[in-house]
Amino acid sequence: MLHSVQKCACRNPPPALPMDQYHFLVGELKNNSPFNPAAASAQLFAWFAQIGEPVERYGNKRGKIVKFSQRNYEKMLFAPDTDGIGLLSPRIVPPDEAYEAVNCDAQAMYLSGSELVLSICARKLALAPLFDGARAIPGLFEHCEYVYCYAETQGYGTGYALGYRQLDEAHPMTFGIPCPANNWSAIKRRGLQDAHLRDVYPINGFTQTKLDALPPERQQALRGAMQAHGRCEEHAGWIFWYLQPGEQEAARAALNAHAMLGAYINN
Repeated sequence: MLHSVQKCACRNPPPALPMDQYHFLVGELKNNSPFNPAAASAQLFAWFAQIGEPVERYGNKRGKIVKFSQRNYEKMLFAPDTDGIGLLSPRIVPPDEAYEAVNCDAQAMYLSGSELVLSICARKLALAPLFDGARAIPGLFEHCEYVYCYAETQGYGTGYALGYRQLDEAHPMTFGIPCPANNWSAIKRRGLQDAHLRDVYPINGFTQTKLDALPPERQQALRGAMQAHGRCEEHAGWIFWYLQPGEQEAARAALNAHAMLGAYINN
């Protein structure tokens, strides 16, 4: 499925969908997290049931997005070399009129050793209910150590979740300006993600392990920012930090002063 999504970054892509806003939840997985395809699949299907969307397509092992068939899907799911799951709701427009990987109202991905990504059209679900609903699914965050939610156009937001620049009308190529998605990918390639956050989002979640991995001065800066801006709550071993737009910018400036936001560190 990852390869299917990354095909969207081709140089001469098919037409994009209109620039509708989508809401995204990204969960970054702990190092060496076990991948249990059956459990992950059940959780992603539970999310689709929760939001009231059917699963119409999935990403197969050959990097194609194909019509959902229980038999073929299970064959792929239980193959020994399967390392990810990608599920999509029905098409919005006919085939070949838009990127197949983002031609849907809802999408869910679980990429072994990497990320959990949920996205849904903003007209169908607000950001807070997306987060609250996902958090309520048993085990969905079990292997995550860092969760964040944001609103974006679907193509750019999906690429951002996976760590590459996906251009669209709202995000044209701007030469000489580094891409926040690529910057975070470089941080991860260098193995420096434990010492950084990616950015500051409307909803941010950290396990205690994620916080403890930050260098002491960055831990202190983060705790100061969380006390000064937005609101925090603790739940089931997580610390969740909620910010309004003005608070988000102020918190971002405070943490950038400590060089801890990987999206703004150019590599």
